[in-house]
Amino acid sequence: MWTHREHDATSAPMKNTYASYLQLGQLLSAQTRRTSSDDELLFIIIHQQHELWFKLAIHELDCAINSLMKAEANDSDCIIAFKRLSRVSAIQHILISTWDVLATLTPDEFFLFRETVGKDGASGFQSIQYRILEFKLGLKYRSVEFELPGGQTKTIDIFDNAQTQEEKEALNAALGSPAIYDAVISYIARSLPMFEIEDPRAGDYSRKHQKNTAVFKAWGHVYKNRMSAPELYQLGEKLIDLEDAFRKWRFAHVATVSRVIGSNIGTGGSSGLKYLMRAANQLFEDPMYPELWDVRNEMFSRPQEFDLASAGYIERPSPQPSPASGEREGPAQREGEGRLATDLGGCGAGA
Repeated sequence: MWTHREHDATSAPMKNTYASYLQLGQLLSAQTRRTSSDDELLFIIIHQQHELWFKLAIHELDCAINSLMKAEANDSDCIIAFKRLSRVSAIQHILISTWDVLATLTPDEFFLFRETVGKDGASGFQSIQYRILEFKLGLKYRSVEFELPGGQTKTIDIFDNAQTQEEKEALNAALGSPAIYDAVISYIARSLPMFEIEDPRAGDYSRKHQKNTAVFKAWGHVYKNRMSAPELYQLGEKLIDLEDAFRKWRFAHVATVSRVIGSNIGTGGSSGLKYLMRAANQLFEDPMYPELWDVRNEMFSRPQEFDLASAGYIERPSPQPSPASGEREGPAQREGEGRLATDLGGCGAGA
């Protein structure tokens, strides 16, 4: 077993090597089995890997948010945000694939150490980084309704899962900060001022984004005039990539749990599979980026007119761009706009 040794500060400087740069001694000493099961190592590494990818995804989302929230954000900042979100999308696909590896764990193998994993109610439900990742993606909440075996429900404050003051502060900061969709809407509000979108920076970031008529109309304009706003079109498609992958992550989780433990109670005390299925379906019933999904609903509802009120929008008078205003106004309309289509066109919406 490779054990980590602390470097003595009084000794000669440690030579930089592959192992020292990556701190492999510390990293590879962090997998401690608590049973004699040879399969426990698989479970530990998969979940540690999740936490590492969560850390990177959170970092990339923060970079994208900061780029778009800059007071003078322009096309180049939008491209930087797109690049960061492309990386998050790639991370999501890696995370989804990890369930395939975990699914090689058979019920009899997991049975040997599951009670040890779930001792004292330990569960992935307690992951602080996962909550922060959801906050950054746009799911905002302070509590979760936990369905218990037998049909009863229990409301759990997610801040109770924090083990340190630092974790509580990290949760609180993420909850109160702009999510990626808040940042995108802020950028669109400045890029397409004719839709008079209320800047979300004046709102309460601790609450989940609600459907906004002006935002819906702005996205509709972008999708119907993609050549006049190519970077916004690509940004919209990248957001769809993120939510689509997040849905797949949740359903892959459901499928893996079903395969390994069936419909039994979760280690954290939830109803297990039933709880996970409800969480997976939530993103279809109440998506993170609703206007982008409704643009699709509206586009394919013809010849019947898409009804805003029925779709959950509160209609208010909003000026429409004139036929002559095919080109945008605002920070994105400047020298170099023609080049932008070429730069992003090489990336592709599904990059």
